[in-house]
Amino acid sequence: MLDDLDVRRLLLSTISRDPLAFEELYRKAAPLLLAVALRIVGRRELAEEVLHDAFLKIWHNARSFDPSADHPVAWMVAIVRNRAIDLISSADQARAMPIDGDADNVLAQLLDPASSAEQLLEGGQRARSLRDCLAGLEAPQRQALVLAYHHGLSHVDLARHLNRPLGTVKSWVRRALQNLRACIEGGLGEAREAR
Repeated sequence: MLDDLDVRRLLLSTISRDPLAFEELYRKAAPLLLAVALRIVGRRELAEEVLHDAFLKIWHNARSFDPSADHPVAWMVAIVRNRAIDLISSADQARAMPIDGDADNVLAQLLDPASSAEQLLEGGQRARSLRDCLAGLEAPQRQALVLAYHHGLSHVDLARHLNRPLGTVKSWVRRALQNLRACIEGGLGEAREAR
């Protein structure tokens, strides 16, 4: 666990261009920040690239850190998160993890664990059904849904990232969830009839 006071001290020393403080900051914060990046981009090599870019930004922009901030770790996490989101944006999307590469995790986040749909879908059938249902969504709905649920973006962050009005983004996410649930439950009905 990172100590905010220690991180604040190291960041203040980094502002003064103290390389030893920066090295210590890296050693202490890198594991947490790598985990944040990995959660967003889904691939280790991309997460390491994000971490590297983020620490370069921390070194060059340490002066923008507000020493009175309550949570200096959150400032660093925001830098990592923003770089990771930039990486998975349209220009770098081909390098990021495909949507269906982590289908079970997306499904677990989209559906209530107690729902009958979740209980009836098992193993490979569950992942396959989700991939098929995700593929059936309109591209803007699918992108908004994955960024919101898999990468943890809020509606406001989505609107900013996608450069769309907040209401539009909320509608995309709501419709995507409705369509995804209907598709999955429809697939369950077909599976029951086939038995």
